[in-house]
Amino acid sequence: MDGVRRSEGAGVLREADRRRDARDWRGATEGYAAWLAQHPDDWGIWVQHGHCLKEQGDPLAAVASYRQAERGMAEDADLQIQIGHALKRAGDRAGARAAYARALDLTPDSDLAWREVATLLAEGGLAEAAAEEGAGLTLLGDLSVVFDLSDLLAWFSDHRSPSGIQRVQMEIVGPALRPGGPAASVLLVVFDAEAGTWRALPREIFLRLATLARAGADPLDASWREAVSLAQEAVATASEFAFPQGAWLVNLGSSWWLRDYNLALRAAKARHGLRYAALVHDCGPLVVPEHNASGMVAEFARWFAGLGAHADLLLAVSEATGRDIVALRAKLLPGLPAPPVSVLRLDAQPVRVPPAPRPHPGAAALAGRPYVLFVGTLESRKNHLFVLNAWLALIRKHGAAALPLLVLVGRPGYLSDPATALLRNAPALRDGVRLLVDVPDSALAGLYEGALFTLYNSFHEGWGLPVTEALSHGKAVLAPDHSGLLEAGLGLAEHFRHQSEPDFLDAIERLAFDPSYREAQEAKVRAGLKLRGWAQVTEDLLARLAAAPAAEATPALDAPLGAVHRLAEVAAPLPSPEMALADLLRAGEGWHGAEDWGCWTRPGRALLRLPLPANADGTLRLHLMLRAPSQARRVTLATPGAEPLVLELAAEARAVAALEVQVGARILELSIEADAVAENADPAAREVGIGVVSVMACAADDLGARLGYLERQRFIWPEPV
Repeated sequence: MDGVRRSEGAGVLREADRRRDARDWRGATEGYAAWLAQHPDDWGIWVQHGHCLKEQGDPLAAVASYRQAERGMAEDADLQIQIGHALKRAGDRAGARAAYARALDLTPDSDLAWREVATLLAEGGLAEAAAEEGAGLTLLGDLSVVFDLSDLLAWFSDHRSPSGIQRVQMEIVGPALRPGGPAASVLLVVFDAEAGTWRALPREIFLRLATLARAGADPLDASWREAVSLAQEAVATASEFAFPQGAWLVNLGSSWWLRDYNLALRAAKARHGLRYAALVHDCGPLVVPEHNASGMVAEFARWFAGLGAHADLLLAVSEATGRDIVALRAKLLPGLPAPPVSVLRLDAQPVRVPPAPRPHPGAAALAGRPYVLFVGTLESRKNHLFVLNAWLALIRKHGAAALPLLVLVGRPGYLSDPATALLRNAPALRDGVRLLVDVPDSALAGLYEGALFTLYNSFHEGWGLPVTEALSHGKAVLAPDHSGLLEAGLGLAEHFRHQSEPDFLDAIERLAFDPSYREAQEAKVRAGLKLRGWAQVTEDLLARLAAAPAAEATPALDAPLGAVHRLAEVAAPLPSPEMALADLLRAGEGWHGAEDWGCWTRPGRALLRLPLPANADGTLRLHLMLRAPSQARRVTLATPGAEPLVLELAAEARAVAALEVQVGARILELSIEADAVAENADPAAREVGIGVVSVMACAADDLGARLGYLERQRFIWPEPV
């Protein structure tokens, strides 16, 4: 509203303000209404008009006035809070939540909006709130996206500052929740591995967690613990999530550690026409397995083996990662289904976070000292040991006083002991290196800005966010010349030959001792840097989902006749077709998680689906190795068109069942039924049906295969990997 028009009606507005201050709400409302009749685009007066209507006890009329103001104040978080207050007073809890969520989206650090949301969630029941997340589902054909945040919530249970994978999830999901995007519906879920289903996570809780994760690093802070506890309670009390028909389930984090994720995914795809997209951050556990825990490598291998049968789209964070996916599949999983691979680059400008009221003590201690910055978790894959040994050589050559300080930002991770031991044991490094742990985003930007230059090191990276982040601050960056780091450097970083200490030392000396060279590098960065916003990365992702072809039935994997197919959780360092098949044999919800020996069924009926090769015909002999729990069991095995086989198994007995079946389809289905019994004598033990170790189908007259199976089960227990 311009000053001239305001001055022309100063008397009318002055009188309306006087009546408002005197709490004459009706008189003030009439005065503001008279002004708005002549000046309908005075958005601030619409707000005042709404306040007065609300004070008169008419919250819905107040909302109507606030909505008028919203036409010109769409980005005003306080207005959204006022709308939320009015809707809450009118009894519209869902509408109030939506308004407060919009306020949190506009001003994520708004404690007032969060307090209102937290109160609504607590008063209304978190289960009810989670159910509301599925309201207003879209029609088939609209782009409906469900983000799986299991990885993010698990990380936040133990940490606050995000690592690279968590940061990507935060920055992509946040913009997707804003109104007006290409997705008609965006929902958030967390996987419940015990129940084998997904549960809704209220979006306001996600926004609060993301804001607090950027603002601080203390995982014991009361506000942080409150938000994490509320998130965990919301998921725990939510009912099973009902996916919108034809929706995309998008996992931007990791899921290989979630037991039976693929089993639940198959059921959801069959029930809801769900499509699944997974973001592949890197293939490090397969490319450089020595830098990952063996258990994690086996989990990743099983996950990678199953991608072809479950994913409708793979999103690689770089061209290098895309090439790794294709090459590994061709080498290790020949003939298995291969979903399309699309590259979703992480060339995004970091979200700017205001400095904290109190500076990080480690960062503050650097004031006035020149330093070089290396941001990354202290783990063997990042190879800090290489950098520290090189830095030690520089100190011995030039003296500590001549060198800038080396500042390492990151928490200790897998196999960090050699690097931390060198830091402790080398006096020169104690004086020349600083390790800062759990630095929040509110301090990280300042560290980048204050650095002379930055460096990064790693044996393998899918992208390398710290490289791109350093460039966004106009800094010269030194990184190895391999994997996704070449793309993260955007053609502007300086790259040294991987593992070449002479190359590395030469580059460090140029950047540290030649100001003109360093300034030239910085000028190159400033002139050539082109970064997207994270919102553009989100739009890119959603566009790829919208453009993806309709889902097609995944071709079945052949289970060769005469081969023994185990239902165990195969533990091996490389993916294999056997891993994929071991998972795919189980169908439906009648199974517990696979173990190293095989798998327990749940009480009732479980379904086993054995894909037969194209040349299978006639009569087959089906063998099944069963394991009884701590009590005797009656088990019924049935295939379509054949008489059921009923077995009586003694407690803890192991037995081979054999059935003759007629080939009628490419998929042989076997129903396994057993009543509930405790797994062992422990009163708290889970209830199981029967244990299934392995299955083998062969031609009825293939005596060699039949004998070989029986001998293997008789003389080897448990099955070898």
